[in-house]
Amino acid sequence: MVLNLLEQEGIQGRVDGEYLPGGVGELQAIDLVRVMVDESDYERARQVIREWEAIQVEKEESATHKSTGILPVFISGLVIGGGLVFWAYNTPVTEDGMDLNRDGVLDEKRIYRDHRISMIEVDRNFDGKADVVYHFDRRGVVKEAEHDDNFDGIYETKYRYIYGQPHVQESDLDQDENIDYRALFKYGILDEAVILGEGRDLRKKRKKFRMGKLVSAEYDSDGNGSYDIEYEYGHFEEVEKQSSIIPRQNPDIP
Repeated sequence: MVLNLLEQEGIQGRVDGEYLPGGVGELQAIDLVRVMVDESDYERARQVIREWEAIQVEKEESATHKSTGILPVFISGLVIGGGLVFWAYNTPVTEDGMDLNRDGVLDEKRIYRDHRISMIEVDRNFDGKADVVYHFDRRGVVKEAEHDDNFDGIYETKYRYIYGQPHVQESDLDQDENIDYRALFKYGILDEAVILGEGRDLRKKRKKFRMGKLVSAEYDSDGNGSYDIEYEYGHFEEVEKQSSIIPRQNPDIP
């Protein structure tokens, strides 16, 4: 966190011993973690740290009405006590991105926590508003995403990911707070999609895909909960065969 605090002030540096506190168990981590800066930035960096510490002390005293003290900070370059490591895991630190259309505005914005990617916001239609947001776990692996595919400012589609690959897509296309389109993926490849009726319409259609192409479908034409029509599709996804699905008879009923 301190390193990123300095970077916000235009001071470049690096962290030494970042992972050592995890290996010392219950021992204090003082003098193990160090933030190193150029000698020419040394005095300015010390001043930034002093000002930051003063703010933290004021906040803590106003919340607890008592002084809790601060771990000693020994500076060699800049040496930061291991106690600050905890803060780093809970503080948004940096933000960067890409200006895809070169208009001076970031169209893809990346947000990091403790040097780990936390979220990516994408403006696909360059209107200044994010219409896709990706969320990442602590390992930096995408876990879910929100899409505004009609660019009206409402995220109507959500994706859930497994091992960084899309697993389930759910969309509320008419924005009535009910899912009316659901897609399932296998290893990131579209496998099945279900279209659900809107409002009181109980009809539904289930489509099967192979390598992204529509190959078959089942349709519940009367909305009774059972698929009654089956379709098979050709190379150009035209209907090659349509047949009725006969409901299975209960063997216990003569």
